[in-house]
Formats: sequence, C-alpha cells, structure tokens
Amino acid sequence: MSRLVTAFGELCVRDDGRGAADLGGPKPRLLLALLVSQANNVLPVDGLIDALWVGRPPRTARKNLQVYVSRLRRVLGGRLTHTPGGYLLRLDPSECDLLRFEERARTGRRHARDGETEPACGALAEALDLWQGRPLVEFGDVPYLTAAVDRLQEMHVVALEEWAELENERAGYPLVLDRLQEHVVSHPLRERLAAAWITALAATGRRSEAAAHFDTVRRALARELGVAPGPALAVLHRRLLEPSASGRRPGPGNQLPRSLPDFVGRADEVQRALGYFRGRREGGVMVVSGPVGVGKSALAVHVAHLLADAFPDGLVMTELGNRSLGSVLRALLDSVGLPGTQNVAQALARWRTWVAGRRILLVLDDAVGQQTVLPLLPGSGASCTLVTSRYRLSGLDAVGRVELPALQEAEATELLGRIIGFGRVMSDRASARRIVHSCEGLPLAVRIIAAKLESLRHVRLADYADRLSGASSLLDEMAVGELVLRERYEAFWRDLPQQQRLAYRRLASLTPPFRYDQVFSEVEELHECNLLMPPAGEVSAHMASYGMSGFTHEFGRRVTGHAAVDAPPVPGP
Repeated sequence: MSRLVTAFGELCVRDDGRGAADLGGPKPRLLLALLVSQANNVLPVDGLIDALWVGRPPRTARKNLQVYVSRLRRVLGGRLTHTPGGYLLRLDPSECDLLRFEERARTGRRHARDGETEPACGALAEALDLWQGRPLVEFGDVPYLTAAVDRLQEMHVVALEEWAELENERAGYPLVLDRLQEHVVSHPLRERLAAAWITALAATGRRSEAAAHFDTVRRALARELGVAPGPALAVLHRRLLEPSASGRRPGPGNQLPRSLPDFVGRADEVQRALGYFRGRREGGVMVVSGPVGVGKSALAVHVAHLLADAFPDGLVMTELGNRSLGSVLRALLDSVGLPGTQNVAQALARWRTWVAGRRILLVLDDAVGQQTVLPLLPGSGASCTLVTSRYRLSGLDAVGRVELPALQEAEATELLGRIIGFGRVMSDRASARRIVHSCEGLPLAVRIIAAKLESLRHVRLADYADRLSGASSLLDEMAVGELVLRERYEAFWRDLPQQQRLAYRRLASLTPPFRYDQVFSEVEELHECNLLMPPAGEVSAHMASYGMSGFTHEFGRRVTGHAAVDAPPVPGP
C-alpha cells in the first residue's frame, strides 16, 4: 500500500483510501519530522536522542526511541530501517512533498543551466506550487530542525527568483507579478527577487510602482545592513527607470554574482590571473580549466571582482553550457542594454561593435567547446575575456591558462572550518582531515558535506567520517539541496564528444592508476577533458602512471554499466 508523507502544514502520513495514519503522541511525531527532514540520510541514534529530549534524555531514552521507531514502522513499513550508523528513512520524491519540491527545483535549475527555458520554468513552477508555507511548522521551536527548515526556505526563495527571471525572459510578466506579490513584501532584502519584480512592473507599464519598490529596497538595505543596492540592481534601476535624454542606455556595471565569502586557497592561480589581466592595454583571453566540481566558476568570479577597477566599462558574465550561440548573444545584448535580434549574424555584429569601443571583462562560464567561445571574443580593443571550462580548450591560440587542481588538504580543511566553524574542526582535526580526504579536495564536495554537517550539529565529526569511509557510494553522499555532484557529472557526460565517451567507457572497466600502454592511444583526448590525471614530474613513458578521481571513476562505471576490473600493477622502478 502506497503512502504519502506530507510535511507542508500538519505532518501526516496518508494511506491511499484510508486517510491519515495515527502517528501517536508528540515524541513519535517529532521523530518522524527529524527523519523526514533528513530523508535518505542516516541519523545516528545519539543524535536522535539528543534532539528528542533537547539534550536531557531520561535513562530509558534508547528503549523509548526503539518504541517510537516500532510505532512508525507500523505506518511506514520497510522504508524505516536500522543501519550500523543509526536510523534511515528511505523516501522517493513521489512519496513526500518536501522531497518532491527539492527534486523539481533541482530539475528546473538543471534545465536552466542547459539553456532549456520552457522545461526549466515548468519544473520550477511545479516546485513552487508544492510550497504551502513553512514546512514542519508545528515543530518551529525545535532547534535541531531549524537548519533543515531554513535550508528549505532558502531553496524556495531561490526557486522563486530563478523562475521569475526565466519567466521574464519569455515575457511572462503577468505571471511573475501574480506569484511574487506577497514575497517581495516579506523579503525586502532579496535584491534578485526585487530585480525580477521591478523588471515585470516596468515591462507592463507600471514604472512608478517599479521606482517605488526600488526605493523601498534601497531604504531596507540601508536600515538593516547599512549598504546600498548592489551593482546589478542599481544598473537595472538606471536602465529601466531612468533612461537618458539621448536615449542611450548606460553601461552594464558589475553583473557578477557575489564572490564567495569563504573562498580559500588558490593564491598562485589568483595571482597568475591578476598578473595576466592587470596593465594590459590590449585585449587578452585566459582559460581556467579543471575537472567537475573543482571550483572554476568560483575562482573566475573571485578574480573578476578583484579586477573591477581595471575594467571601468563593466564586468559581464554569462553561462555557455550547451546553449546555442543565438541564445547566448540575446542574453549578452540584453545585459548591456542593446536590443536583441533573431538574426545571429546581426546580433554578433551588434555585440562586437559595442565591445570594440569599451574596456570590459567578459566572463564566459562553463564552455563545452571553443565553437561558442571564439565568436564572442572581442575582435579589437581593450576588453578581456575570462573563460571557464571542464575542457582545456587546447584549440584556443594565444591565451593565458590556469589549470585548477583539487585543493590541498590544509585548504580543504580550512574551507570546511569556514562553513561549520573552526572550533568544531579544531576539536577533532583528524576526523576533519578524513572527511576532506573523502571529498578528494573538490571544493564542491567539501561544500556539500559541510552543508550536511551544518544541519547535523549534533553529529560528531568522527561519526560522519566513519560514515563516509564506509559508504558503498561516495558519489551518492555528495548531494544536499540543490548541490548535487552527480548532476554535474551528468551534464558533463551529456556534452562529452563521442570519441572521448568511448575512451571513458573503456577505462571505466579498469581500476586506476593506469599504465601508459593502457591509455596511450587516448591519452590526449582524456587529458583534454580532464578525465585523466597525468603523472607528476618527468618520467619515462613505460614508467608513467595516470590517475583518475574516485568520483570520476565511479560515475564512469555507472553510466557505462561496467564493474571495475583491477588493472595490472604499475611496475616499480
């Protein structure tokens, strides 16, 4: 018999045709809320006891917990299981409204990254339709649920912002005005939300209301945070609400997302990029390349913000992915205040003419090949371009290059500490090192695990390190909210050329490290897309061994349907 766990409004479990199930008293209900908030994750017994009795458990707490679990099992069946690490509630998105919300929001974001506006709007709208106010509202005073609920509420507002921006792109202004009305009032400090609202108001002729809302946001930011509206909102205000007498729209300003406040390490790479761009009188191009999740976009945004004073005409950023050139050009022209056109050649000429007379820094994020990058590069003038890609883009000539490796252990540990607190890391540095080792130094993986630990404040680092070291799939562990490492690999696989797919398929059946004779026919192809880690230093060909990250190897085995086969050992010196 199928059941549906409802967490919006009153927490309940419904039987098909039989109504709501009896969950028992407050403690079993709270236990279910804790399990639902971390569905498909193991919750340690000690952590559950601490949460159920707010740090003051009775002597019979473990037996009481077993009784509550037994009661819930009568309702949830085999979905609730005991593992060596604690209790696990397995739920599919079709069985829980919270998980369905998260799944639809992630799907919408993935479509948006791929430039698929219509399915992105549809998936995000489905997610927003599921939202019925604060989830698990009856447990609002339980501290152990606060972080999980806050994460969900943040995800809801981000989904609103992303949906509204996409809907505005396809001129769905009335829909945006209808859905955002109550939210712009309750979130006056959300500049991205305000920008979507102001855009829709101005587009429907309600310019005075748009100007009034900008002023409301400006005052709220000054009063609550002591800051002025950010560059993106300020530029939007000038462009939409204060057209100049000459009719010429102003420059783009700084359109970058914020630089991550917990950005760590990368000192050599940052200095190399700054040294390349600063003082250049003519345009230049730099490519930041590296494997999935290594932090290429974060580095590019960080560097670009540091270069703001060197590019007085603005900082412009757009995501390439597998979007068509026409789609990218329309977004770029709109971002700098130029009218768009469906004719790609005309749009390209308009873009190059505009860039030629200015000094801007153009950030092209997530390029999947040089075919989209080359046409967008300024043909002349002082503007520069910073490109990020999972590929090395070796076909681009006369460019600077930064190849981004994984973080060193100390850097990854520092990043973990900046997110979950240095006190928590310093109290058990050995376990913190084990955790970042499981993350292979990937900033995205560290951020995912840190976000989990931040919502599981009652879980010891040692227990979580044990969980990661014993996990049957580390790739499956790397998911929290909208940060899902597997989805990044899926996007990478979709864009991978056939020749490199075939090479990846073959190596997925082996276990790294690989000998040179195992990869020599495809080493250039695999190195080009950062699937293979070349040997360090100078070694002879027959002694060389090539590595592959554990995440990359696991994903390769999954998509190719291979089981790993041990390769013969690399011969010693």
